[in-house]
Amino acid sequence: MKTFVVLASLAACALAQRLHIQEPTSGQTVSGSGTVTVELEQDQSLGPLVQTSVLIAMNNCFDVCSEPDQWGPATVLYNGPFNPQFNSSAPEKGVYQDFAIQLPGFQSGGAIIQVAHQFQAGGATLTNVFDYSTVQVNVQ
Repeated sequence: MKTFVVLASLAACALAQRLHIQEPTSGQTVSGSGTVTVELEQDQSLGPLVQTSVLIAMNNCFDVCSEPDQWGPATVLYNGPFNPQFNSSAPEKGVYQDFAIQLPGFQSGGAIIQVAHQFQAGGATLTNVFDYSTVQVNVQ
């Protein structure tokens, strides 16, 4: 029973740390060879939290955007540290970080921006947690 309580607590803690893609929004149009701002917002931490990394990737999905198993390989646009901060001039945003990313020339049509996030959360001992989010955009 104690094991269940510990695992349930860790799961709840991990879910409370979820990363959200605030920009671009679903259905937004982006230029295939322009710069896109990817804004990532982290839920407020309920306990100790150590940011490890974030990976931002994108791939064309054309007419199968609603079928993840049909997506082809993605192009990695950013792979590095994630250091979200609170901005007192925009408190409604919470804890977030913006990434200005130059797109290398995607074809027109539907595309998926994917974000994989790794961090450590927990109490006395930190546990590795992985989070994954996507947003569909239109490439022009």
